[in-house]
Amino acid sequence: MLAYLRAATCAGLLLGAAVLASLPVWAQSSGGLNFDNPYAKPNTGGTGGSKLNEAVTPRNEEYNKALGLIESGQYNDAMLILNKLVAMDPIDADALNQLGYCYQKLGQPGKAMGYYKKVLGTKPQHLGANENAGELFLEMKDLPKAEERLTVLQGACVDCAEYNQLKTKIMAYKMAAQG
Repeated sequence: MLAYLRAATCAGLLLGAAVLASLPVWAQSSGGLNFDNPYAKPNTGGTGGSKLNEAVTPRNEEYNKALGLIESGQYNDAMLILNKLVAMDPIDADALNQLGYCYQKLGQPGKAMGYYKKVLGTKPQHLGANENAGELFLEMKDLPKAEERLTVLQGACVDCAEYNQLKTKIMAYKMAAQG
């Protein structure tokens, strides 16, 4: 019986090694797909923008559900979903950014900025986090820091929505300050 178990274990290990060897190199590396976590965001590379991979995954479905709740002003409900996504992937920049946005809308600028800084610490050109942090700096009456975020956005994208929206808000802020 013990010999049978050893043989079965050996066969299983050899089969696993054969399957791993047949995978493309990118899937074997630490940056490849996480087959154990259906909520893991696909590794799309790039500069850290806020665009999701188009694949329909449980993670993307949950993230889109959270975005819908945010659009309807249900920030606490969205945060429940976003926190679940972050628990499964602590560096999910899009989910972290949206958590910051929820805290910003709930009047907790310190917590919001903490999330934006976490995103920008790993993805300095993340479009959404730069825009949201810039808007939060305007709310905090810190025009120079808002303009810094605008400069980063200008370098990260050409005429993107995040850049244009922050630029418009900065111009409105300056006009209001002039009286």
